[in-house]
Amino acid sequence: MFSKPSTAKIDFFSQLLQHIDHPVCVINSSYKIEKCNLAFDQTFPPTSILNSSFFSNKLLHESLSQVWEGQTVQYISELENQIFELKLSPLHNAGETFGLIQFFPKSTQTFDSEQALQYKYIVDHIHEVLFQTDALGNWVFLNQAWSDIFEYTLEESLGRPFYEFLHPEDVRKNELLFAPLINQQKSYCKHIIRYISKSHKIKWIEVFATLVIGRNGEVLGTSGTLRDITNEKENARINTILSHNVQDIVCIHDLEGKYLYVSPSISLLTGYCPEELQGQSHYDFFHPDDKVKIVSIPNSSADSEVRYISYRFRKKNNEYVWIETSVKIFFDDYDICDRMITSSRSIQEHKLVEESMMKSLQREKELNQLKSRFVNMTSHEFRTPLATIRSSAEIIEAYIKLEKSTYNEKITKQLDNIQSEIHRISNLISETLLIGKIESQQLTVHREEVNVIELINFAINRQNQQQKDHRITELEVVGEVPKIWLDPQHFIHILDNLISNAFKYSLGKRNPIISVSSEKNQLEIQIKDFGIGIPLTEQGKMYSSFFRAKNVGIIEGTGLGLVIVKNLVQLNNGHIYFVSSENQGTTFFLDFTIDQIY
Repeated sequence: MFSKPSTAKIDFFSQLLQHIDHPVCVINSSYKIEKCNLAFDQTFPPTSILNSSFFSNKLLHESLSQVWEGQTVQYISELENQIFELKLSPLHNAGETFGLIQFFPKSTQTFDSEQALQYKYIVDHIHEVLFQTDALGNWVFLNQAWSDIFEYTLEESLGRPFYEFLHPEDVRKNELLFAPLINQQKSYCKHIIRYISKSHKIKWIEVFATLVIGRNGEVLGTSGTLRDITNEKENARINTILSHNVQDIVCIHDLEGKYLYVSPSISLLTGYCPEELQGQSHYDFFHPDDKVKIVSIPNSSADSEVRYISYRFRKKNNEYVWIETSVKIFFDDYDICDRMITSSRSIQEHKLVEESMMKSLQREKELNQLKSRFVNMTSHEFRTPLATIRSSAEIIEAYIKLEKSTYNEKITKQLDNIQSEIHRISNLISETLLIGKIESQQLTVHREEVNVIELINFAINRQNQQQKDHRITELEVVGEVPKIWLDPQHFIHILDNLISNAFKYSLGKRNPIISVSSEKNQLEIQIKDFGIGIPLTEQGKMYSSFFRAKNVGIIEGTGLGLVIVKNLVQLNNGHIYFVSSENQGTTFFLDFTIDQIY
């Protein structure tokens, strides 16, 4: 039980209170205002203090408990739109505390209602936590950002020591970081520490704190800010993982090409450390022959697309490596070019393969040119003696007709053989020359509008006259066939070859049939025979040069006819294919577009 002072002391004390200009009140053990001075009554309406959070929040009760234990507590609080430096001191009688005296010095700043609302709005809408602690480290002020970040309400936080919210592993670390500030060895402290939210999430917090010093130089507590950098930490961690584990080199440059950031993967490819490149221009590392290929980066907002460039980059050992780089321009809030970000990877192996292929293609081109020259030369060299042989054979044949001899029939037979072989070799030479022109892309196409049926009849009549077994080609026309655009000489050559093959590979069989039909904008021509057919295993090789199926026996042929036919069909934008069964016959299909005009 507390001993109370005598009545005389109480009267003296009451008179003393009335002579103090600042609001002062005496609080009893039940936290009731037992006495107050006139300045207190004039400053606060009768119910304002009792109805305010001043006597109801946990912070006050923590402070009152400390004062009952004999301590004097100072802190800042807002009452009636005024900011006060509050001071609570114990009242003693005979060495025992019988009450508390609360001093309200003049407010540090007085606001009208609008200013107070503005002040509260600003403080509560700052994204960083604004805090104040007392000398023991208990929270005495926190703004709304505290609840937003850590999920604790202000009521359940104020009055509690800040270290209760720290990550357990960081409590000791925090003490060491705060020690120089508490010992006034430095004016502020700034460090990063882990806090734990109400939902047990780890929050990385950047702490900035200064001391709150009283008028007499005593330490009243600390104040400062808490900034949540959890997302920054996570982003930095992800960036570190990416930069150390992704093989692509990611860089940030200014608009002059100087390196502002270089990912660690640069060292694996070039031998440079990131620090060696920062501040240098990436253009300085380009191969001299490649610099002219690099177009300067425009600074218009329209050029925001990713661009790709390939070049040789000088490594630390002065060797060059082929690199492909994607370049992206970034713009500031005013739509002005601000930075470049690049992503690069080695294409050295690709370039080596490409160079090897180019060399191979060049060699192949040279060989083809050499082959074409050889074929042309050889063909022309063959034609000259063949012409002489043919001329001599014709003269001998003329002499035989003039002179009668028992050997005339035998001589005539040998002359026929000579003429036949000359014709065969001439065809081989002509087809070889034509293949050479096709492969060297020297064969020209002269398209014109033609009557297909007329050209087919021309080819049929010419081939019918050459058949010693007197077979003919039958023609079937379905519907009306319109004119189409193609090269007539090419078309005749195609028909001659396919009709000749139809007769040649169907000796003793029924007549070949040509069917012509049109549907929509497509013209289809079928050349069908009933001969030996093509073995299934060899059908995929029929368009290869000098290939002949195994079942042709001694039937004459060069193995070039179908190769030429396919190329001529394609040059006229047509399509060719066939269906064949061995010993049943073969049908070739030719498809052309009707309304195609060139």
